[in-house]
Amino acid sequence: MKSIFASSLTSLILLLVIALNHVEAAPAAKLLSINQHAMAAPGDSVYLVQQGDTYYSLSRRFNIPLDSLQKWNNNTLQIGQTLYLGRQAKPAAKSAVAAAKPASSQQKTATAKAGNATATRTVESTSAAAAPAPKPAENKTKSRVLVIPFDPYLYFSDADYEIARQSHIPRQNVRHVFRGRLNAMLAPQGYETIHLLGGVYRDSVSELSRIYKSLNYSYQDNKQSRYNHQPVVKEEEKGAVAWVLRQKDKMGLKGEPEEVSVAQDPTKHFGVKVKDPNFFSYFNGQYGIDYYVFINQFEVKTVYENCLDRAAQNYERDFLVHYSIYDSNGELVSGNKVKVPYQSNINDVQRIVSDSMPTMAKCVLADLPAGK
Repeated sequence: MKSIFASSLTSLILLLVIALNHVEAAPAAKLLSINQHAMAAPGDSVYLVQQGDTYYSLSRRFNIPLDSLQKWNNNTLQIGQTLYLGRQAKPAAKSAVAAAKPASSQQKTATAKAGNATATRTVESTSAAAAPAPKPAENKTKSRVLVIPFDPYLYFSDADYEIARQSHIPRQNVRHVFRGRLNAMLAPQGYETIHLLGGVYRDSVSELSRIYKSLNYSYQDNKQSRYNHQPVVKEEEKGAVAWVLRQKDKMGLKGEPEEVSVAQDPTKHFGVKVKDPNFFSYFNGQYGIDYYVFINQFEVKTVYENCLDRAAQNYERDFLVHYSIYDSNGELVSGNKVKVPYQSNINDVQRIVSDSMPTMAKCVLADLPAGK
């Protein structure tokens, strides 16, 4: 009896082992049919562009900020292109000849995987960490302007949900797209522009952190530049309420004047003051700066009182940029705000940038004197 029970138990264990082997083997066969090269592995630094890829979809897939991905690849995207998923690092010099070459001419080998073939190409390094800070007396050939982008915490918008949904990007990335693109467009002619956001001189993260801690923000009276007079932003009264008020004025039935909040006051802007007494001497010494352009606040506001197309539910949407310009001595040159009207039915972030950002940048930079 014991021998029969032992034999039956052995047979049962053997059957279970065979069944488990079949279960574990089945998924392995399926994995062979998956195209492992359709998506970059976590350790890959490049990706081969496929048909239908966009910067927005790739930004979401690899969890990389959109503006960084565009900057690393010169904002070009073509089928078969090798797309870089990170800032390319310079290799260590292997010989005295290589060490003698300028940093900008050092090259590295990037491997792009496509199917089962491995293609090797040589690309110039775009590393920013190795570039030294310029010495004002020796390297400065023209006037310099330092651009300080707005602090991401000073971004206010009621439209990011719609913009993110139509642009197929995470909602939190919308502010960074506006921040990065406006920063890049603030490059006045006749000046050497130093961008701490994605710049090539020093560690932008630590420099921007130092700057933001040195500033105080508050609403201030608009200050016209002595170089170019910027028009004051005027809030035009529209809608039924404004019509009623105009009729009262015609009939001489003026009521109590409405109290306007400081944020809505067209004669004020959200300005900045430098509280660190060593701020200007530090950055003047580091970069030889002649002017500082501060972008203080960025607002996106849908004006539902102003309907552009009632059937399409299209309303006015305003983009408002507050800025301050200081000279190297810490004197305020200009403080103002720029309003660019737009429409709420256009929510593609790339189109918004191309339609609105150049106007914003042009108005801000108009307050600078001509570069030398």
